[in-house]
Amino acid sequence: MSDVVFVDSTNQNETECDDTEGNLDCHCQRISVAPGTANCSDCGRDIPILAHLNRERLQRLDDLEVANNRIKEEFDKVERQHDQIHNLQKRIVELEDQIDSKTDELNSLKDDMASLNDKYVDEIEKVAELQHSKDMVENELEELTQKLFENANELVATEAKQRHELQLQYNILKKQLEETQGRLTAESSQLTELRQRMEQMVQQQSQMTESERSSFSDPSASIDFAELREKSPEAAATLPGPTGEDGIGIDAELIAEFKDFVEQSANIKLQKIHTIPFMRHCLEEDVTPCMRFGNNPRVFSSKIVEAIVANTCFIEEAPPGADREQALNPNSPIRASAARPMLWDRAFGNSSATRIGCQCCGRMGPLAFRYRISNLDDWSLIDRYCRDRMVAACEFYVFIRNVRQGLYNSRSISDLYAECLRLRLRMFYARLGAL
Repeated sequence: MSDVVFVDSTNQNETECDDTEGNLDCHCQRISVAPGTANCSDCGRDIPILAHLNRERLQRLDDLEVANNRIKEEFDKVERQHDQIHNLQKRIVELEDQIDSKTDELNSLKDDMASLNDKYVDEIEKVAELQHSKDMVENELEELTQKLFENANELVATEAKQRHELQLQYNILKKQLEETQGRLTAESSQLTELRQRMEQMVQQQSQMTESERSSFSDPSASIDFAELREKSPEAAATLPGPTGEDGIGIDAELIAEFKDFVEQSANIKLQKIHTIPFMRHCLEEDVTPCMRFGNNPRVFSSKIVEAIVANTCFIEEAPPGADREQALNPNSPIRASAARPMLWDRAFGNSSATRIGCQCCGRMGPLAFRYRISNLDDWSLIDRYCRDRMVAACEFYVFIRNVRQGLYNSRSISDLYAECLRLRLRMFYARLGAL
């Protein structure tokens, strides 16, 4: 703000007088005023008009100073307000940016809420489905548990009924066995007497001619089975074959059946070899009876036959003292694939075979041999008669495998059939315990 300049009235009057038309003789030109006062410089008295003007000038100067101060204050206030307005505008911009950011965050949160709501709805549906599945499984479990208990009760009742029936059959068979043993004793005594008479008759007929001796229809009928038990296992190989009236004695139908087997065996798998009629008859007539180990067998004959056919049945002499070791551990279980658990073992879930006696027939006695039908099985001790049965069946199937592989193609059908009859006859003698 510019400073206020005080103008002396004398100078002003002089200037005004100079502007007149040269009236230099005016009294205003001769007024002498002390500088800065309203007093006359000549007499020193106050000039009223000048005093009044001076006071008014001073008052105006004070008012001007006050106005200048107010103007300055107002300018300062305006500058402060401009600064406040500028700050407020910055704040408004910042707040608008924050509002935009918050709006974006709010929109993002709304989107997230919508996505979470969708997921929540999906999870609720999944939970409902799982709960439904759980209820169904629980219902099925209850039904299965109920059926299981019902089946268990039925099995227990059936087992008790079977046990009762088996006990009745056992009593009947025991009675029949006692009767049979009695008859066997009587027959044995009669057989002894008959044998003595036959020996006497043989001695009396020792002088008969060769033609009379050949009149017998079956020379092997005169062989004593008691003597066969004392012979070596090769005794059956030397037995005479069956002969008929024509000197050949071979049924043409049977030889044709055997010939069909020789021709078809190479094209059929070994596991299905018994589908051929000849092998089916051999299985039913010779192999299966040979694998029946007494009245109380401890093995499934079908499993042993399968192992023999597959050539996985191993038979060997037992180590010395094996039977004594078995007797010392009678309750130790044996792992055997062909083991046939007894009724009480099946009832209590015990599938392991017992170690007492022969593991095939259950008879007590010397156990000089052992066998197994798998490398995963334990060796099972058996007696000589069960071993003879297994060996006879194994020899028969060795012959069958060789025929199937064509190892006997150079031999005639009649020769092969005679060899087959010899092996089947060995199974027959093994059944009788005559090897």
